[in-house]
This record gives sequence, C-alpha cells and structure tokens, in this order.
Amino acid sequence: MDRTHEDSLTERYRELSDDIAAAVAVVSVKRGTALHAITVDSFLDVSYDPPTMAVSIYSGSRMMESLEMSDHYAISLLNSSQRDVSERLGASGQPLYGSLKGIDTFPAPHSGQPVLTDAIAWFELRQTQTLEIATHYLVVGEVVSMGTGVSSSKSKPLLRWRKGYGTIGPR
Repeated sequence: MDRTHEDSLTERYRELSDDIAAAVAVVSVKRGTALHAITVDSFLDVSYDPPTMAVSIYSGSRMMESLEMSDHYAISLLNSSQRDVSERLGASGQPLYGSLKGIDTFPAPHSGQPVLTDAIAWFELRQTQTLEIATHYLVVGEVVSMGTGVSSSKSKPLLRWRKGYGTIGPR
C-alpha cells in the first residue's frame, strides 16, 4: 500500500496545526502518594452548565496510565513566566515520580490533586468520560472546584504558536 499521500497529509496537518495559538497548561494527578504532571496545549472548556473541560492525552503515556487510576485530575493554566515549567514537564521521558519537585503546588480542595500555585487559573475535575480517538484519549471532566493563582491579576497566559512560546498584550 502506498502511504505517500497519507504521510504528506500528516506532515501538512502538523505544519498547519502549529499555526493554532494555544494556551499552555499542566495536567496533574496523584498516583498513589506521588505527584505526576505533564504540559499540554490540547485542552478546552466544553460546557458552562455543568462546567466541563476536556484534555487530549497520548494513549501510550504514563500520564494516561495515571489518569486511569484516578477519579480526579487538575489543570493549571500557566502564566507567561512559567516557560521553564512548561519545557520541563513537556520533555519526553520525564520521570514518573518527582516531576513536580521544586514547583510550588497545593492540594485541590476535593481530591487533593496537585495544583500549581503560580497558575493564572486552575480547575479540579472529576472524570466523567474517556473517549479513545486515534492515538489519544480525550479525558472529559466536570469541574468540581476552581480558582486563581497568587498573582493572576497581573499575569499573562503562556501561549504556544509555531513551536515557540509567547503571550498576549496588556491585560
């Protein structure tokens, strides 16, 4: 079977999808007593009533394994000064345990999931559905608590665009 067309379609999709500016966040979950986190830019708010969000997670990842072991998870929206956090938690092959070492967190009120203290906003979610789509799972959750970070009123969001980082103008 000739995959030339499929390969070129995939490569062109990757190229053009890099033109989609996206907020950067951290998905975090407790796995036993360990805190596990990864950087994502494929998440969205799905519904306001009830408040619902979804995040796309690679099906073969350790994060997906961790999410399968928990009823809850957290999403922390990164601010523009947290590029180092994004790069660290987005690196492939990061350790399963200790990924949040040195990053200030606090436990979310309902389930104790780790939330990044300096996040612009954070959401604690109860998993309601997991959908397998191509090479990823779409993990859907109902928001059970949320809040803002310590200096969110002065912060700008960290954005990804064309494989680089940026932010937007004054708030």
